[in-house]
Amino acid sequence: LAIDTTKELTEQNYEDIKNKLISYATTYRSSWTDEWYNGCGMTSDEYKAAYQKMLKSIYTYGGFWIGRYEAGIEDSIENVSKARTSHTDIIIGTSPKAISQKDAIPYNYVYCSEAQALAKEMTPNSNYTSSLMFGIQWDLVCKYLEVKGGLSVADINSNSTSWGNYSNVGRTISSNKAKQTTNNGSTWTTITGTKPASSVLLTAGASEETNKMNIYDFAGNEWEWTLEKTSNSSLPCAYRGGRYSGTGSSYPASGRNDDSTTYSIYNISFRPALYAN
Repeated sequence: LAIDTTKELTEQNYEDIKNKLISYATTYRSSWTDEWYNGCGMTSDEYKAAYQKMLKSIYTYGGFWIGRYEAGIEDSIENVSKARTSHTDIIIGTSPKAISQKDAIPYNYVYCSEAQALAKEMTPNSNYTSSLMFGIQWDLVCKYLEVKGGLSVADINSNSTSWGNYSNVGRTISSNKAKQTTNNGSTWTTITGTKPASSVLLTAGASEETNKMNIYDFAGNEWEWTLEKTSNSSLPCAYRGGRYSGTGSSYPASGRNDDSTTYSIYNISFRPALYAN
């Protein structure tokens, strides 16, 4: 495309950028769309503005960043009492902040809208915008890992066992601060050696075996909320990837699942995307 980004982009410009990205990542697409719905954490106007800002940034700068780790809970690396064991309302400015940091306990038990609020708060300064990943961004990361990360389409689309924390594979623990929970987050304990092939949720970046292109746990460990809209009007919220309590063939990295706007659970967290304004 040849678009002058120093000028205000037209609706057609945005549509052209979107279609190019969709075409590039088409292997990982579905009928689900990046479209506003009530309960996603933004108004319709906010969603459109955020989506267009993301598209323009990718076109202008050639890409975007995502969290190296799944979102973790502030201060949870040293203090396991920060772990969430049930849903409590997220209040920005009062609730613990979300961090992308090795050894953090995953920020789970959050609604999709709350995950969006926490992700937005991770914006470092006015030069950048942070949010949940849109569906196309998740698809583009899948494509990136295929092109640059040495993974096959099948590794991403069909069976991600070889590079994720799943219930059917052991993992060598690399971090000396790694922790585990075998009871869905009720208690967290130190883990060393090798995680057994069983349902064990790990702290962020616990194993180098889940690292692809310096991105940890993109397959397995926790499902992750996105800003994609599902095809199910009663369950419009989308979460992507795999989970520690499932298998890599049942829940590959590109996978999609749906639920309601007031759904939260121990095995769904999120990962922020960051792009330049």
